Amino acid sequence: MRKRSAQRVIPFRFGHAYFNPKYPRVWDLNAVCVEARGEVDPGEIASDAELLHTDAGHAHRRVDALDDGVGATCKPFLTRLGWESDRLVHMAYRGGCDRTTASARVDEIKVEDLRGFRAEIARSEPWAEDEETVSMLLDANVLWSEAGSARHFAVREGGKVVSATDLYSDGRSAQIEDVATSPDHRGKGLASAVALRAVEEALASGHTFVFLIANDQNGPKELYGRLGFETIGHTWSFLRKPVLVAPT
Repeated sequence: MRKRSAQRVIPFRFGHAYFNPKYPRVWDLNAVCVEARGEVDPGEIASDAELLHTDAGHAHRRVDALDDGVGATCKPFLTRLGWESDRLVHMAYRGGCDRTTASARVDEIKVEDLRGFRAEIARSEPWAEDEETVSMLLDANVLWSEAGSARHFAVREGGKVVSATDLYSDGRSAQIEDVATSPDHRGKGLASAVALRAVEEALASGHTFVFLIANDQNGPKELYGRLGFETIGHTWSFLRKPVLVAPT
């Protein structure tokens, strides 16, 4: 989906940079992807990323390492330079979940019906600097939906979306993404309900592989394990956030 969402794909010695100039503040759409495996020089990766992001006019720096070993090699060096790091766990659905734990009604809805809910979730994040950034992310969600042939599932209370997820497809594989619940509705099993509905729809429509990606340290990977997902691999994401300048 990253390739399909990019307007510019730039090869470099360790992989490709995927950029979309229309959404410069959406870090997921503007990242340097290290596709190399084996021995790498973290300093060279950092240098290439700096040049690529500078040429693109980005305020942030983002590097994604597709190989677990490469990411582990880069972590100490990039951390010393002030980058944040996340090890991500890739989990595939294997079945065996007790669906009685997720009994909420889940409806399929359109991407535009998720805008208010996604805005609420985005505003709760520390990176949501202003409404322009939030609006850019919401517009990017529409782009991802189109690029990934997405379907969207949600729980509503009083007509308002309180939990939702997206289901992306390439025709054979399906990815569950952006499982989220409003803060005042958490702890009710709603995230489980929307995730399992997405799994059921993916399997019913002929997908042979259903997966998701979560944070390996503080994400809900234990929840996904109880829902029938098991770990199949890891990748890394590194980020150097823009430096905020206080108004004078």
